[in-house]
Amino acid sequence: MKKFISIGVALALVAMAVLPVSVAAQCGYGTEDVMPDTYSKIPFAIVETGLMLIGDIVAALPGDLGIPAWIPDVTDTIAPWAGGPLSWTVDMMAWGLSLVGGILDSLASTLGLPDWVAPMLNDVACGLFQPFSCNVSGTDFTPCGP
Repeated sequence: MKKFISIGVALALVAMAVLPVSVAAQCGYGTEDVMPDTYSKIPFAIVETGLMLIGDIVAALPGDLGIPAWIPDVTDTIAPWAGGPLSWTVDMMAWGLSLVGGILDSLASTLGLPDWVAPMLNDVACGLFQPFSCNVSGTDFTPCGP
């Protein structure tokens, strides 16, 4: 059990260091080709840039360390997939939540559901589609209505 707690603490410390750096990098200090277009895709962009970093580090290491030379090729192949097609799963989930919210909006009274169920699902879907922007002082985001 202590090992799981240690791993959790280590991951939390890494996240505290990586997330601010990744957001700063995505706000004009890094490459624009991995900038996520929605907030929900930020974890996938972190995985993508992490794989790119691992590939670059392994490629820079001397060959006599015994590290396989094919690792950078694999990470360079997997990284764009993690930031692209894999991140589309969030879009599909948001689309599904919005679809279910629309259906429940029509059937809530018939099914005896509370009035807040459909709006809650739509709010979650709209939050997932919220665009990523470094402008934190802009206007309120309202993608699904005024």
